[in-house]
Amino acid sequence: MRQITISAGSVNQQAGILAALGDLLRSQGVRVRFISHITLRMTGFPVQKAGSELDVYGFGGQVATVTIDQENKPRRFLIKLPKSGTVVPLPSVDQPQSAVRWIVGWANGGAR
Repeated sequence: MRQITISAGSVNQQAGILAALGDLLRSQGVRVRFISHITLRMTGFPVQKAGSELDVYGFGGQVATVTIDQENKPRRFLIKLPKSGTVVPLPSVDQPQSAVRWIVGWANGGAR
């Protein structure tokens, strides 16, 4: 028997926020790819969280993956660097313009 580990509303809300962030980034010329995950739980196996992610591309390929911190309040964008695995917290999801400015700089070769 399978169950969804996070309510559909929460998964849809997270996906919607990241999709909107992706649209804002595209309007600034940043290449992104939105991926939506729905993780299912099977009896007897550990639970993994459902969620979505937004891959960000720069001059040299993929430069980061953006997710949303579901553990803490207020919820924040998290950016994960693929080479080092470092996770950097970004502004609250209620202030996406701050995150957009930061990510655009990152994708265009800014400070890493």
